[in-house]
Amino acid sequence: MSDFDERIAKLSPEKRALLERRLMGKRALVDKKQMIPRRGTSGSNPLSFAQQRLWILDQLEPNSSVYNITRALKIEGPLDVEALKRAINAIVARHATLRTTFTFEGESPVQVVRENWPLEVSVVDISERSVSEREIEMRHLLKEEARRPFNLSKDLMLRATLLRLSEEEHILLLVMHHIASDGWSVGILYQEFAMLYKAFSMGQGILLPELLIQYADYAHWQRQWLQGEILDAQLSYWTENLSSDLPVLELPTDHPRPAVQTFRGKRHPLVLPEILADALRSL
Repeated sequence: MSDFDERIAKLSPEKRALLERRLMGKRALVDKKQMIPRRGTSGSNPLSFAQQRLWILDQLEPNSSVYNITRALKIEGPLDVEALKRAINAIVARHATLRTTFTFEGESPVQVVRENWPLEVSVVDISERSVSEREIEMRHLLKEEARRPFNLSKDLMLRATLLRLSEEEHILLLVMHHIASDGWSVGILYQEFAMLYKAFSMGQGILLPELLIQYADYAHWQRQWLQGEILDAQLSYWTENLSSDLPVLELPTDHPRPAVQTFRGKRHPLVLPEILADALRSL
């Protein structure tokens, strides 16, 4: 038992209760400071620091698809296409970040949430083609859609394309820009899509509760909180650690590192023996 624990143990029940009330009061004060207020979606809002990074990268290299998040969902069995479209549009209406565009206001970028912005789900029917032709066309369409860039100042941050392979086999392709989504968000999107599609296909209404805050609320709160001494401490840490010459990771590859990054990566599958795979997991 530490000296602090011994001192707590020696307190009378009254003093211990008083200490707990004071600690709870301080905790409530901290929680109150950390609460994110809802500001509404009207008007413009500042970008979060994460959004600003991606916006700057888009300014440096416009018409790039590097930060597209692409997911293909295979759907087997009877499909209610209208319920699917309603479910996707309900998600767009629910999450304002998908209806957000990015533009200049004065000398700074801002995010502007657009209301009542329906998403047109493209339906491509290739069911009449042979199996081999469907496979080729499917891969071509998926690749082309994944590579199509977003215009951050004009576009919805979500695109949806439904490929009809047969009467009971479809692929739903979803493409989002990383400025509005991430890996965690994709999981939420899948969960809500499954719930909404099931409800709409059964003739029910939206069952999801209203969101307490939107991402623009968080961005505004972050800008208000991360400034002054807090921001200076963060900047000082990275300025110090990044001040010297940074090492370049030179991996043994068959070609030299290009002067300009091209993002033309490839995947090469490799099957490892089970014993070696288990050893790698342990390591």
